[in-house]
Amino acid sequence: MNMNWLVKIINGSPDEFVHAKLVKYGVGTHSGPTVKLTFSKAKIGYKADLDQEKPFIKAYVKYAPEGSQKVKGVIICYTDRRDAFQQQPIPLDWTRSKGKGAPVFKSKLQGSIPIADLRALIDVDDPTTFFLLSLSPADGTKPWKITTKTSFPKAKPGVDEDAEEKDPVFSKGALANTPETFEHIINDLLPDFREHIGSSSKKILLKNKIVIEEILIPEDDTLSFSEKRKLAKKRGRVIRTALIDGTEFSNEYEFLA
Repeated sequence: MNMNWLVKIINGSPDEFVHAKLVKYGVGTHSGPTVKLTFSKAKIGYKADLDQEKPFIKAYVKYAPEGSQKVKGVIICYTDRRDAFQQQPIPLDWTRSKGKGAPVFKSKLQGSIPIADLRALIDVDDPTTFFLLSLSPADGTKPWKITTKTSFPKAKPGVDEDAEEKDPVFSKGALANTPETFEHIINDLLPDFREHIGSSSKKILLKNKIVIEEILIPEDDTLSFSEKRKLAKKRGRVIRTALIDGTEFSNEYEFLA
């Protein structure tokens, strides 16, 4: 799986993954995905919004105990990637949406899957693919567990500064707190706040505010409206705020993607 798309903005290297995440944002200020982390000696607990579930799935398949994993959920693709998935060991049964809009391809997963096969599956990643999976070791090894919703939340445009603060609900779970998982999660979610996070950190709330200042639409009359929308580049900023054990830190990054 690729690096977290927000980290690509931080690194100044936005690509097609970043572009795909920004398609849904129009000109203005928007609430981006939020992540809540809690650390204990034994585990790293988390709650995450849509578009921040992948870092935890990546960490799970990389560090969870070897052996079979209980898997339940759905893979959703917004382009036809059935051939790409044929090259990995898990057989998938795809359904294709009907209607006038762009086709959506879905495959449900449920059962016990060797972790090596699960790693191969997750590696078949691209900007249009969502792995909405719930995972846990088949033998019940604690604290490993991920739960992810299998349908997308309704979009809520804009930022409501007065809205009551609520925990993310799209994906949640726990990973064993080892040096490897700790560094993986921090590097894939909070590399720009790394100097403020230590082994004694207990709670982190990460917010991302997406500010779209300009949309650069392709000047090609042969393209349809939907094609222009997909290809249009967004110029703007990401404002990141991390509340680490009660102390707030902020960073801001410009992008064109």
